[in-house]
Amino acid sequence: GSVATCMAGDISAEGRANALRLFNLYRWLADLPAVQTEAARDRQAQACALMPHANWRASGLSHDPPESWTCWTEEGHDGSASSNISGGPGVSSVDAYMVDNGNETTMGHRRIVLSNQLGPIGLGSTGPGGASCMQNLRGMGDAGKAWVAWPPAGAFPIQAYSPSGRQSLADTGWSIQAEDIELDGASVTVSSDGTNLAVDVAPLTRSYGNSSAIRVRPNGWDVMA
Repeated sequence: GSVATCMAGDISAEGRANALRLFNLYRWLADLPAVQTEAARDRQAQACALMPHANWRASGLSHDPPESWTCWTEEGHDGSASSNISGGPGVSSVDAYMVDNGNETTMGHRRIVLSNQLGPIGLGSTGPGGASCMQNLRGMGDAGKAWVAWPPAGAFPIQAYSPSGRQSLADTGWSIQAEDIELDGASVTVSSDGTNLAVDVAPLTRSYGNSSAIRVRPNGWDVMA
């Protein structure tokens, strides 16, 4: 694409496939079915990605970009309103959504990636130094999971706990989300070798991915392989 001509362009088929593979790896770890991309959603996500790229230094990211933005289009605006947005390239943005730094009251990016309803999705990116969008709302998936935890039950790769090598799930919090289970008043116990470990528990803003969710943050300890 081109900011100079406000042409959205497209990412390579390989780039889109690599980002999709990583989304589906995270969903597989959570025992959720894979999702696929859809051409119309890809175009919307690509139009979405161009706008923060063109306005990044002055305006940052927005799910409701004003018409005054450089390279504003209705398609890009619609994509912004229905996407996870990241100020980074497509593949590394997937890891960022799962750690979800700065969204500790919602864990919204992560909860959408791990939603029962996710799919199909659209993926767009302007590459290194640019921005990326994952068009994800109005999904038609139906995974049927009663609840989804991150990290999930069972063995879990330590590389996915801190995928960037900088921040980890301990920094932003673990999460549990559900469609039909009310979690706001849930109590949480984490134990190791029969000893309970201190945790901070807080409800998350509703209506991201599955409706009800809580955040569990290790207090004074961290995990290790």
